[in-house]
Amino acid sequence: RDRSHRSTSNAVNMAREELLHIVARVRSLSPQSTLDRGYAVVQRADGSVARGPEELRIGEKLRLRLALGDAHATVSESGE
Repeated sequence: RDRSHRSTSNAVNMAREELLHIVARVRSLSPQSTLDRGYAVVQRADGSVARGPEELRIGEKLRLRLALGDAHATVSESGE
């Protein structure tokens, strides 16, 4: 009986460790984790994501999604 209990306990501990590892991987891949590292998501008024300066127009209104909230900006010059 003691051996059975130890075996079950070891299996539970191994499963717990595996679950913690999976949770850590999922968190590291989350969009919020990327924002927490200082990156931002730049969106146009229609919600589409801007991927490069060539996609933007002078005067275009943008939404900046940051780790702790949103900001709004207007394109004043292009970095093309």
